[in-house]
Amino acid sequence: MEQNVCIYMSQLAEKMRKAGKDSRADLYRVLYNRLHRFPKGGTLTFGRVTAAFVDDFAQSLRDEGLTVNTVNSYVGGFRALYNRAGKTGLFEIPEKSPFAHLRLRREITVKRALSSQAVCELAQMQPSASTGLRRSLDYFLFCFMACGMPFVDLAHLTCDNIVGKDIVYHRQKTGVRVQVSITPGMRMIIKRYARKDSRYLFPILPEDGGSRSYYKYQLVRYNADLKIIGNYLRHPVALTSYVARHTWATLAHKADVPKDVISLALGHSFGCDVTDIYIDFDRDKIDEANRKVIDYISGGLKKSKS
Repeated sequence: MEQNVCIYMSQLAEKMRKAGKDSRADLYRVLYNRLHRFPKGGTLTFGRVTAAFVDDFAQSLRDEGLTVNTVNSYVGGFRALYNRAGKTGLFEIPEKSPFAHLRLRREITVKRALSSQAVCELAQMQPSASTGLRRSLDYFLFCFMACGMPFVDLAHLTCDNIVGKDIVYHRQKTGVRVQVSITPGMRMIIKRYARKDSRYLFPILPEDGGSRSYYKYQLVRYNADLKIIGNYLRHPVALTSYVARHTWATLAHKADVPKDVISLALGHSFGCDVTDIYIDFDRDKIDEANRKVIDYISGGLKKSKS
């Protein structure tokens, strides 16, 4: 009897979760939910996955209004799972794969970076602390000043990540080590949220770290606040957690920071280990790049908000 695709996907998602591969597990969980309700009748087995089925599934995603890149991500994930199951002998792989005809080309998206004027405007905002907007704006500005630190890494920062005058952490996504100097604006925000009874720098996660779903809930709240804040700008923008990272990289490029230094600052993985010999050298380049970015926006972030 052929393996049920959805059952296999659910089991694989759980396996990925236990291995700490949360992003892949989330993708399989979303795929499970969509495939589970897609077939018009009968159980979906690997034998029923044909080229026509794949095309119908992709079209159903487009009909939901999903973007090209999102559809490609889901269909590409489905293809990877199908190939993985076939290699383990769960079904007999057909001579021609039902995914062979696909050409999943990534669509170039609209750039998410803010202008230097918009960043300065954000730095001068004074939203009420009682609404939660002040907290989310502080998080956004901190991420920007920390060379575009991702929100997930911000959430997991602890007191142990402060080493002297630097913040040293490993990216949650790639494990790459990142070290940046703490700017006056960053230090001001750290002090604002310092709590003697917590190991975390910011009140985002519970002391036990919380679950993946709890973090995602906090991310949704953060983005909801940023959406409101973005509408307060003189020229409203769709502000999200990703914008701080894109903005830092874009302004660094405009400030003539070399692309390899921008990649180092963003914590991109180069597929090889960086030896300790180069750590201080790389940090100096990153610090200089960050100074250029902050100077580029006319000092608006040097003091941040008092």
